[in-house]
Amino acid sequence: MNIDKFDFDATLLTVNFATRLLAMEMDRDTLLDRALEAFCDLGSCNEAAIMMYDRDNSLIVKAASLNHERTFPDEEIPMTKAMAEAAQSRAPVARAKCKNSFYPLPGDGCIEECGTCLCIPLVGSRDLVKGFVTLHRDSLRPWSNSELFQLGIVSTVAAISFENSELFRQTIEDSLTGLYMRRYLFIRMDEETQRIKRRGGELSVIMIDIDLFKLINDSYGHAVGDEALKQVADILLQNSRRGADIVCRYGGEEFAVLMPGSKKEDAMLVAERMRAGCAGTKLLTSGGEITVTISAGVANLNECDLILGDNMMRIADKRLYLAKEAGRNRIVFEE
Repeated sequence: MNIDKFDFDATLLTVNFATRLLAMEMDRDTLLDRALEAFCDLGSCNEAAIMMYDRDNSLIVKAASLNHERTFPDEEIPMTKAMAEAAQSRAPVARAKCKNSFYPLPGDGCIEECGTCLCIPLVGSRDLVKGFVTLHRDSLRPWSNSELFQLGIVSTVAAISFENSELFRQTIEDSLTGLYMRRYLFIRMDEETQRIKRRGGELSVIMIDIDLFKLINDSYGHAVGDEALKQVADILLQNSRRGADIVCRYGGEEFAVLMPGSKKEDAMLVAERMRAGCAGTKLLTSGGEITVTISAGVANLNECDLILGDNMMRIADKRLYLAKEAGRNRIVFEE
């Protein structure tokens, strides 16, 4: 590999920084966001995608960067011959970009004027391919040995980090809704408050409750209630800041959203999006269409006399009940 000592030292420094960010992260969305950023930076490209196999062995685009805009589509895509070749060889494959795909996927033809698409297999433990990273350049300039070296190391760390994140998530994930459980909320809240004590910053929380949820269980049964809970959880997740907010099922029909780096005004906007999303969506259940509303209380750590997450939670919880007393289907952010 033709890398002189100066380039090699610089490469190791870059790789060390990128791999540390990935290896220390357990939150799946944050990990996807960081991995996507690392691949775009190391590959010097604006278009990239991370796709993983799900339990049914379908290939799902988990994250994508298109013209500097990041998305988390969770969209199934077909496997191309080039991707199958990369999986078979456990090595990067470069091809022309697939013209019929919205995402940067390697096609089956030779590299043309449309640029170069690189497909890197994500090889995890036991030498199993967990998915792929694809990168696209508009130019015909090939990836250098130095770039391939960096991308290869980071792809291996990313694959192992995704595995560890999934194993960790299984211990802290609510089996019904797929959201984090209450215990993880307190783990992250303690981490964030300690960080703010050292460096300063913002932290907000939203406490949410489904209005009159007992009536759904009494009228339709607990099975339909579970279906409604899961769909409400999906609405909350869709309206959160992906890769930043920690959305949890707090207990029963109550949820909490921890928002690191968020001012109270930002949390109010997210809470209102969630409220409007629930009020404007008809839940499709086995018992028929159901419309639900939510009430929420918003608080920020700066409102507390002491930098304690418990105090912030109590303020938000108090405001949640004020929202219910005021008629439900509303957000309260001050007494």
